[in-house]
Amino acid sequence: MTLSKRYAALVVLVPAALSLLLTTRPWAVGEARDVLSAGTTEVTGGAAAPGVVGLVVVTVLALLGLMTGGRVIRAVSNVVIVLAAAGSVVLTLLVVLRPVEAVSAAVAKDLARTTAPDATGTTTFWGWLAALVSIALLAGAVAAAVSSRSWAGLSPRYERGSRPQGGPRGQVRSAWDELSEGGDPTLRDSPGQT
Repeated sequence: MTLSKRYAALVVLVPAALSLLLTTRPWAVGEARDVLSAGTTEVTGGAAAPGVVGLVVVTVLALLGLMTGGRVIRAVSNVVIVLAAAGSVVLTLLVVLRPVEAVSAAVAKDLARTTAPDATGTTTFWGWLAALVSIALLAGAVAAAVSSRSWAGLSPRYERGSRPQGGPRGQVRSAWDELSEGGDPTLRDSPGQT
């Protein structure tokens, strides 16, 4: 089933917006076994996987290329949209499936240490939701990439016009040249003129 441009935009933009929103929520929570660490540490998605925000933005920009570009731009955008969405899934799953590492890295950063302390960690509801949303983003990106093969380009008014007629000695003539000589270039294309 191929999607129209409108539905393709929805299946990519909705999970992209949710994914960006979820990066502000805690994906992992835990405690470090360190004397200097104080209490429970919550790690937001943006702190644990900062690349997710960039990859989601790239996915949205690639969607724009799919919807407005010509054949070559669409071919490049097809690859970019799928790879960026897949990268977002990978980065999200790395945090969600390894919450202890996310917590210990966050504690090490807070304590300005080069080695991560031992810690405990669990994935929060927001982390699992972010993983589901990133998978939905990937599915939408693949659907948009496949569907884009059947989309028409922009209307002809956005296409590059034909080259003006050549004058004597191969000079390019424009509508201004024709107006300067007393001609009306708008009449040339009317149905009654020959």
